[in-house]
Amino acid sequence: MADGARGGSLTIGALSRATGIPPATLRTWERRYRFPRSVRKPSGHRLYPVDGVAHLLRVKAALALGHRPAEVLRLPASELDALVAMPGARAAANARVTQALANAPAGPVMPNAATVRPSMGSADERLPDLLQCARSFDRAGLERGLRAQWAALGPIRFLEEGAGPFMEALGKECREGSLEVRHEHFASSILADVLRELRRPYDDRASGSWVAAATFPGDRHEIGLLMASLVCAVRGWRVLYLGPDTPIEQIAALSREAPLSAVALSVSPTVPQAYSFALTLELRRNLAERIAIWAGGKGTSWAAPGVDSFADLDTLDRHLAAIAGGPTPAALL
Repeated sequence: MADGARGGSLTIGALSRATGIPPATLRTWERRYRFPRSVRKPSGHRLYPVDGVAHLLRVKAALALGHRPAEVLRLPASELDALVAMPGARAAANARVTQALANAPAGPVMPNAATVRPSMGSADERLPDLLQCARSFDRAGLERGLRAQWAALGPIRFLEEGAGPFMEALGKECREGSLEVRHEHFASSILADVLRELRRPYDDRASGSWVAAATFPGDRHEIGLLMASLVCAVRGWRVLYLGPDTPIEQIAALSREAPLSAVALSVSPTVPQAYSFALTLELRRNLAERIAIWAGGKGTSWAAPGVDSFADLDTLDRHLAAIAGGPTPAALL
């Protein structure tokens, strides 16, 4: 297995990347609170069960609201979910932010872990906090907010109600002049990093069929492709991520070298419709008939023969759940 995973277990480094919790903190929690629990290899290295990722992300959401590790690490998942959903918890967190700002020195203050906490209300209520992190170039706050959304919403709702609307809001703020290109690039790069890290533990234990993920030549918009790749990985597909701006002949060559069952294409609205339609037909001609093509994104208003088009990620997810080749994991986050 790749990058620190062994079957159904993760090394401490892989667990840290999947949750955003430093290895030193994980060791401290295990020593003090006996969670997360590990087993030792003969070499002495720790291995952690993959299903601990979901619980640790819930713990992070509770900590972001001001609870202490000793209070939440031993709580079951149901109680953690209830805790972070309590209106009083969000009100208390907002009160702490207000007090911290009131005590801050005069002048501009760069938000940090003490002053920016992710809201656990609706997705619309979380947007201002995320946009403020982008405006202030607060990497830690933005990562924390996105991960808290992931823990609270789960994979598909996080993408549809959290990450997607955040990117749309960034674009709108830039068009209206409230933010500038540097803010959008900063925030989208962080979101891309978070999406890759969230996919990693699913990639490590994927056992389904292979899917290649790419955008067409000239299309450098990657966020939609990363989102679709995450959906595939959550559903157990093994993702060969080719990334943006991929020539058609390179996708076709990969299909002759790897046992692909599908190619996932993300098409941004900046790509001319006639161009993306023509390239899709060319790709269809160059792939074996057994290899499915899945096309999604706001640049796919057309319907091409031999191509499955998806208006949103939820539709893609339901398609993956219904077909053979991408086994549904026993439990999704």
